[in-house]
Amino acid sequence: KNIQDLYNPGDLVKLIVIKMEKEQKRLAFSLKASNFVDDDDSDDDSTSSSGSESSSDAMDEDDEDHSVDSEDGDFASKLAKKMESGEGMDVDEDSTDSDSEGSDSDSDSESSDSEEDESEERPQKGQSLQAMQTDVGFDWGSSTTKPAKTKKLVEESSDDESSSSSDSSEDESDDADSGFKSSHRARKKAAAKRREEEETSRREAALADGTADETPETSADFERLVASNPNSSEVWIKYMAFHLSLADIDSARNVANRAFERIEFRQEGEKLNVWTALLTLELKYGTGKSLYETVDRASSTNNPKQVYLRVCELLDKEVDAAASASGSSDLNAATKRADDMFTKMCKKFKSKKSVWIAHFQYLLKGSRHEEAHALLKRSLQSLPTYKHVEVMSKFAQMEFELGSPERGRTIFNALLEKHPKRMDLLFVNIDKEVKSGDMAKARALFDSVVNPVSHDRKQFKFSDKQMKSLFKKWYRMEEDHGDSESQERVKEEARVFVSKSSQ
Repeated sequence: KNIQDLYNPGDLVKLIVIKMEKEQKRLAFSLKASNFVDDDDSDDDSTSSSGSESSSDAMDEDDEDHSVDSEDGDFASKLAKKMESGEGMDVDEDSTDSDSEGSDSDSDSESSDSEEDESEERPQKGQSLQAMQTDVGFDWGSSTTKPAKTKKLVEESSDDESSSSSDSSEDESDDADSGFKSSHRARKKAAAKRREEEETSRREAALADGTADETPETSADFERLVASNPNSSEVWIKYMAFHLSLADIDSARNVANRAFERIEFRQEGEKLNVWTALLTLELKYGTGKSLYETVDRASSTNNPKQVYLRVCELLDKEVDAAASASGSSDLNAATKRADDMFTKMCKKFKSKKSVWIAHFQYLLKGSRHEEAHALLKRSLQSLPTYKHVEVMSKFAQMEFELGSPERGRTIFNALLEKHPKRMDLLFVNIDKEVKSGDMAKARALFDSVVNPVSHDRKQFKFSDKQMKSLFKKWYRMEEDHGDSESQERVKEEARVFVSKSSQ
């Protein structure tokens, strides 16, 4: 609203000063009625005070004309005019005394203190206001006009406040330390709770989208998996590995025993896998006695030959690990235990070629060739005759891989001389020669069949179907390891054989 429309120059108004800018000579004020709700100064009080002042016998007309009411709203303009005219302004102490005596004797101490402060701030009797500046800036309560007594009281109060603040600062420092510790603990608890909530939400999301079954992390996850798929040996073995990662060997054993009860009796392969895991656990964390007891238990509920083959395989790996660790004492102990188990297996299943072949491989891998050849003779005495060819063929292949290729060739030549119809033995011999890198020996074997020149080997005419497979194998070998000239030679030999067979 425009204030000029509400008031005219010279009107008396009550306002509150909000801000004053001396340099720009501007004031910011408010006329809201809500600012004066608790104001004791009312029109009735002003009327009564003016009536008491008019009835005092110490005032005359001339003084009334030249007196200045400090509560007048136009006080600043009147004061400036009087100072320009050079008139002094005296304050009648008698009138002040009469005013103070006429005041209510039952008023509280705060009102009397406020009146004393106002009387002290007024100029003393006989002092002239000529030295005052006209631009007073409405700052009527400046600290420079306070008497020395007030300054002293202010200083004493400031000293008391400083001393009390120092004491309170010490208390606050102690409270701050305890408060910091408590807040630190609270933050740690909040962080732990937040992490727990995040982990819970992550697990719930994994359960919802099905990824929790792919990567189980807790016992509850594994229990849910084994309940949904009790015949899976993979799940049971992972559950055992989970307990082993927590160094809980007894719990891993208990999981294996539960698996034997839960897996159906028809699932022999699945049960054997769990037994193998339990044997591995006993071999690594158990004793010799517990290992043999577990072997006996497994043999009573599974195929005993397969159980011993698994145990011997584990012991063979243990020997390799001890050899790589270069520990003589551990190597000797592991070797002795493996030898005893292989010997026991061969005695127990001497009519089974697979146990003898496993023992051959174990000895040749350890560069124990003489023991391996002696064992071959023993195996041929124990095995039936129809198994001799396969056992000798396996031994010859192991010689190519782990022993001497020359000894392997000797064994294959003996087998081919005795069994010339066995095309499979020829192909195995050629494959081993190619794998060893001797291509001349491999080509010589093909030539010995296509163009036989040796009178020592029994002559045998292979069928057209067998010869076709032989030429195909020869050509594939030349494609992989030969050149165009060798490939043309194979084609030429095939054309010659076809022309001869067609005649």
